[in-house]
Amino acid sequence: MQMFGGVRGKIASKMIQKAEKNHFGRMLSQISKEQFGLEIGPSLRPCAPKREGYHVEIVDWADRQALIERYAAMGLDTSRIEEVDYIWDGRSYSEVTGKTNSYDYIIASHVIEHVPDFVGFLRDCSKMLKMNGVLSLAVPDKRFTLDHFRMVTTTGKVINDFLRGEKYGSVGALTDYWNHVVRRNGLTSWSRARDRVLKKEYEFVHDAEFNRRAFEDCAGKEQTAHDFHQNVFTPASFELLIYELWEYGLIDLKISTLYDTTAEEFIVQMNKAEKCPVLSDRERMELMRRVSRENVIF
Repeated sequence: MQMFGGVRGKIASKMIQKAEKNHFGRMLSQISKEQFGLEIGPSLRPCAPKREGYHVEIVDWADRQALIERYAAMGLDTSRIEEVDYIWDGRSYSEVTGKTNSYDYIIASHVIEHVPDFVGFLRDCSKMLKMNGVLSLAVPDKRFTLDHFRMVTTTGKVINDFLRGEKYGSVGALTDYWNHVVRRNGLTSWSRARDRVLKKEYEFVHDAEFNRRAFEDCAGKEQTAHDFHQNVFTPASFELLIYELWEYGLIDLKISTLYDTTAEEFIVQMNKAEKCPVLSDRERMELMRRVSRENVIF
């Protein structure tokens, strides 16, 4: 991480503090310490820390000591890592926790873009939530990340993943990621505020030789887990996706709050519900226009 001194350093520090305040404040806007919740994959940065009095359980890919060792070796601050209640082993989260209709809220920050089965993930969360329970998500806005030039995820794509019971992500999804992710001025993510001042200078993260070899290593072989952005969103594309999945009866979560992008992410809160608002043709067309406008990139 590049550090700055003097006035520039103070400005950068204030921007980081503001982004942190927005992130945690919005993620927790429908959540109280008295409620019982689950946080999925918080690792370095829990949103609802037990040490601050939140009645919360944590599921992550490893226990606390393993997380500390992993991130300490990367030179990162591990002071906020908390005790892990459940270690994810590839099964659904409801199977791992053994809980259904139990949680008042579920928090997942920068998780949903990684899940191979978007619909399955939402259904799994809904299964664990009480009626009217809250699912609070922090989602990267592709316009301000390495996904800048990738097309947004469509309803058809996530339906296919669900019907196939996708566990790892297809080779096609992997090649789409490898071929198209970029850096901008050396960065793989940048704030919305910096987007206005950064030069529009992009470079591919992976070269053609890497892409070819990676494809050959995966094609025709049994799939294994890869950590990459399976899905790509802007605020409007996420909203349209959720609405259309509800129309097909595939989910029972409706968006209650969608905070527009600050830094490089937007915050979405959804509630488990029996009914979802119905969009008129005019409202749906306007939403599709917003998707198109947000997907225009330079």
